[in-house]
Amino acid sequence: MRWLGIAVLCLALGGCYATGADVRAKLGQDYVGKNVDALVMRWGPPASSFKMNSGETAYSWQLASGSSISVSRDGPSSASGSSKGYACKVNVVASSNGMIKSLDTEDKDSSLYYGPIPTGVQLGSVCAEQLGMKQQ
Repeated sequence: MRWLGIAVLCLALGGCYATGADVRAKLGQDYVGKNVDALVMRWGPPASSFKMNSGETAYSWQLASGSSISVSRDGPSSASGSSKGYACKVNVVASSNGMIKSLDTEDKDSSLYYGPIPTGVQLGSVCAEQLGMKQQ
């Protein structure tokens, strides 16, 4: 039962982070129209880039990825636990002169918790967590 309380607390705290849409809007506001070098200065070189036939270049940054598993023995014949896989990826398209035309994020959060998940809890974005972006 103790682990259920911890899982519920983690879910509740996760709701403090901004949503994926909030992250895209904020990053778009901060970077669309600027040179892609601004993102390189912030996050380092992209994980991948691709020169398109149009002359534009697509860039991708992998900001976070991983997984964790937690298991607890509740008694001689029962156990409980949780598992979590997560990833945050930022994809950008820049014009031939390096100006950012579009920006999108990919959040992957696959969580499995033992026990009921309370209603009304909104999980935040993995990208928001990685970038430290709280809900407004």
